[in-house]
Amino acid sequence: MAGEPYERLFGQILADIEAEMRTARQEHRAIAPLLWEIVDYVFGWDLTPEQVVLSRKVSGKKIRPLFMALVAQTIGGDYRHVLPAGAALEFLHNFTLIHDDVMDKSPERRHRPAVWTRWGTTQAINAGDALYALANLACVRLLNTGTPPGKVVRVLQTLSQACLQTAEGQILDVDFEAREDVSPAEYITMVSNKTGTLIEAAAAIGALLSTDDESVVQAYARFGRHLGIAFQIRDDYLGVWGDEARTGKSATSDIRERKKSYPALVGFERARDADGAGLRRLYAQESLSDQDIQAVLAILDRAGAATQTEQVAEHYFRTAMEELASTGIENEAQNLIRQYAAFLVQRTY
Repeated sequence: MAGEPYERLFGQILADIEAEMRTARQEHRAIAPLLWEIVDYVFGWDLTPEQVVLSRKVSGKKIRPLFMALVAQTIGGDYRHVLPAGAALEFLHNFTLIHDDVMDKSPERRHRPAVWTRWGTTQAINAGDALYALANLACVRLLNTGTPPGKVVRVLQTLSQACLQTAEGQILDVDFEAREDVSPAEYITMVSNKTGTLIEAAAAIGALLSTDDESVVQAYARFGRHLGIAFQIRDDYLGVWGDEARTGKSATSDIRERKKSYPALVGFERARDADGAGLRRLYAQESLSDQDIQAVLAILDRAGAATQTEQVAEHYFRTAMEELASTGIENEAQNLIRQYAAFLVQRTY
């Protein structure tokens, strides 16, 4: 389910999500044109039709609103009633990415200079804050679809809770950078919030806007959180052992940046004697040479980090599939959710 098959299966849903996002953006009169220039840049809306290939890379995969739409379609046969919430979630997700790039000093995002790189840290923070507000306003558009006000409040509550937990996950992530004793279990707690909670919110909202059965809503929510953890662990695997030609970023990039991703933490926990001391010494350096990176890879190999990382991702994926099955729903849309979830956890880029 890569490339063209992905677009063929979900192209109409993705187009509808994009159209809803553009409509929500156009509703607001520009007082500060620079803000909307930045917003358009973030989603690739500044590009010309001739740059359509680049625009697909710039606009993002829209994983979260896509899951929301698929869950709604699975339960009720349609997804259009959740589009405002899907747009809201995508705005919210990109708000976190803009601020992430500022904190991590990441120079690029989706093959282009990050917002802070182009407009400075101050305006990047402003733009991120604006997207947070735009997410709330986009969510209120649910009233236009006939969604009961009580459910709109529930959606806003779910999104706000997800945003709060994402911030807590980010707090933990930053705190971990200064600690030497972070365990793999603590890392799972962190990514469960930083990554898992927005996918959990996507699945939960798709369900709560499509059924009054709370057990179904909670099952989809648990599915989303476990899938989010598996997705992040797979991302960590690719950050160490990914194929540069497919991932689009330097192979072993996470090691070069001395990130305490899941494979590294497995190494710290399992490496013995000289290997353990060597790994700590290497990660304590200001920078790593190519020779240092090869030394880290050798230590991780001896510690069985690659196998352990794959096994943990597979565990959370299987748990997510069990939660999906517990809904008792079986149809073509549910199978698409399974296929897409498997693609995300088994992807090579």
